[in-house]
Amino acid sequence: MNGAGNGDDTGGDERDDRGRSDDAGGFEFGPDQQPPDEQSRAGDTTGQSAEEREDRSDRIRMDLEDRSDTDVSGPPGRDPEQTAPEPGPDPGPNAIRNWTAMFATLAAVSFATTLFILVTLEGDRALEPALGSAVLGVVFAALAALPQTGNNDLIRRLSRGWAENRRAVWFATGLFAFGTLIGVALLAAGFDLLEMVAELIEEFEEELFPEADEETGELELTATFFIVNNTQAFLMAIAGALTVGLLTAFVMIFNGVILGNIGASAANEIGIDFIIIGIAPHGIFELPAIFIAGGVGFQIVYRFGQRLVGSREQFFTKPYVARTVAFVLFAWLLLVLAAFVEAYVTPALLEALFEAQLENGAGTGPELP
Repeated sequence: MNGAGNGDDTGGDERDDRGRSDDAGGFEFGPDQQPPDEQSRAGDTTGQSAEEREDRSDRIRMDLEDRSDTDVSGPPGRDPEQTAPEPGPDPGPNAIRNWTAMFATLAAVSFATTLFILVTLEGDRALEPALGSAVLGVVFAALAALPQTGNNDLIRRLSRGWAENRRAVWFATGLFAFGTLIGVALLAAGFDLLEMVAELIEEFEEELFPEADEETGELELTATFFIVNNTQAFLMAIAGALTVGLLTAFVMIFNGVILGNIGASAANEIGIDFIIIGIAPHGIFELPAIFIAGGVGFQIVYRFGQRLVGSREQFFTKPYVARTVAFVLFAWLLLVLAAFVEAYVTPALLEALFEAQLENGAGTGPELP
């Protein structure tokens, strides 16, 4: 067996070699395999000829040691059953802490919205929206608590999703800002979309808003209404990748034009403070959700272009799909939160702070999503 330490104590060598053989779980064979007693004595090469030593070196050793408990896939202390880290962009050292803080903040906003609904709405009208907002808060709270359980896979996917789509999201944001400037320029040129929209609503109110009350003609803008309408634009921005990003770009610019033109018009008529209160509470959640959807659409086009030119081996991979789906679902949850705020918080704030302007006719008609 590979030779003993020395050949003075043949009995000790035999016991040592047998112990090593048993521990290693192996054996050796060769052209002149020897019995165990001769193998132990073979460790003493004194007096052996060069030919005998060469024969010994020709023997083959087979190691049958069980190494199933040995971790060869990572650093010491790592769980042998733990899978390798998911490939993707590096999320950064503070990713888990930042996402946890964000989820905790979103949970607090959801629960605050629930309390606001219960205080401002009367009777049974408050139960359904309050319950929906509370459930959303529980979802965000559960996501914030994930790192405490030691399960960081979802947050890592979200982090990698942001790292990969970040530039595309900023590009979508830039297109929206460009559209906002166009909207303001159109107003300066005499095109007031607010008046056009008001006339359109007055003429086609029944077709545009079939949910309106038949007796009063009033439309109750619930969270469900905003979720359904905003989800359409959300999905359209992602599906715009099928048009090589043209539809995605149109969605970003068009929404920017609407916001810029109508916002500037309302600011001239009522005041900039009215616009801030009317947009900011839900806009801080709704706009990032739309920008993320646009960024995902543009990123899909970018990956497709990389595949065409040969700089990317695969268009879609399982890790990419997993982190993108998680990122999109997070953005949609933002959209849902924005819908609750827009339906129940924003109108109450406008009524409380701008009651006189609303009574004089400002803000009449259905509120635009």
